[in-house]
Amino acid sequence: MIRKSFYIILSFSIWIALCEVLYPQSFNPKGQLKDQKLTGDVPRVIFNKIEEGFSLRDINKFSNNISSQTYLSLPNGITGYYSATQVFYILQDFSRIYKPVSFRFLTVNERTDNPYASGYYRYESRGVRGTAQVYISLKLFGNSWKISQITIN
Repeated sequence: MIRKSFYIILSFSIWIALCEVLYPQSFNPKGQLKDQKLTGDVPRVIFNKIEEGFSLRDINKFSNNISSQTYLSLPNGITGYYSATQVFYILQDFSRIYKPVSFRFLTVNERTDNPYASGYYRYESRGVRGTAQVYISLKLFGNSWKISQITIN
């Protein structure tokens, strides 16, 4: 019985080693590109900050992670590319009008060249509750991941 368990563990270990050699991953477990020294936050941390920031109506939580050219598309008609400062104020105003009841990402894909997350923004506006779908993507600018797109509809 012990001998059989040993062979199973040995076979499994060899299989893992072969997979590592045959199918190398582009990313390490922290979401960083291999052979690249990143500064700033990894995608998962940024998505957590965004989730917390929208939930608490505190855009400051992730304002440092907004790129200098971010694409915005919001249900109030705002669409286009904006600077980080403009995005900050637009999102701040948006969260005042569409007060968040809850915000949660359901899908997070950080193991790609363009990490993204999508989920739902439940809000209250003028006494009426609604739900909007959210899509946010990141892009590598220099050595830091930055928010490149925010779509809420």
